[in-house]
Amino acid sequence: MAKLHIWHRYVGVTISLLVIILSATGLLLNLSDPLKLNKSHISTAWLLNHYNIGNFSVTSFQTDNQLVSQASDFIYLNGQYALNLKESLVGVITLDDYIVLATHSSLVIIDNEGQIVDEIGKYTGLPENPLGISMTQDGHPVIRGVNTYWKGSAELSAWQPLEGPHPKWIAPVVTPSKIDTRVQEHARSNEIHYERVLLDLHSGRLFGDWGQNIMSLAAILLLALAVTGIVIWLRKKPV
Repeated sequence: MAKLHIWHRYVGVTISLLVIILSATGLLLNLSDPLKLNKSHISTAWLLNHYNIGNFSVTSFQTDNQLVSQASDFIYLNGQYALNLKESLVGVITLDDYIVLATHSSLVIIDNEGQIVDEIGKYTGLPENPLGISMTQDGHPVIRGVNTYWKGSAELSAWQPLEGPHPKWIAPVVTPSKIDTRVQEHARSNEIHYERVLLDLHSGRLFGDWGQNIMSLAAILLLALAVTGIVIWLRKKPV
């Protein structure tokens, strides 16, 4: 009986820290929505490194007065975050007072503040998925398809095969180092949210396989403590 008491005591002390972690993270996960933990992202360098969130490839296109860059799912105007865009950019042009972002599946029209004005895809008039974009000398947009070049109206509402000389396609430019650094910092710090970290800490995944094994062992030991506690109470002699 004395050995059971000693075992119960030492196991209880050993797993107390794990119980605190499980309880605290479980409580925070239950409050994730009101605390907006799934919308708040971590920026701590060692945690980002732990999740293997390294530097992203930055693709930039120069317009008349804006440098449009993309890293991960984010679009930046002159290094400032503008909007989320999952499709990769294949080119950028300016049309009147708007910026046209060409992706592999659509044309996304935004204003100079990064607000989406319209999006044109194959179900809304785009004749083909763009492989590139450019402008004719008379100011009409042109997209490059697989076998055909398409000339669009100024409103991007009508398209016809391009006749005549082919334009020079818009190509990426080298991203200036200061803007590259700024874009990298923003992209890295918006990849992992606090809810994900808490969930990984709660399950032990934050520390890899051995972390999950420790949390599983802690759960088993908690059950053992409950059983031995009942046994000790039942065997206790009445005073």
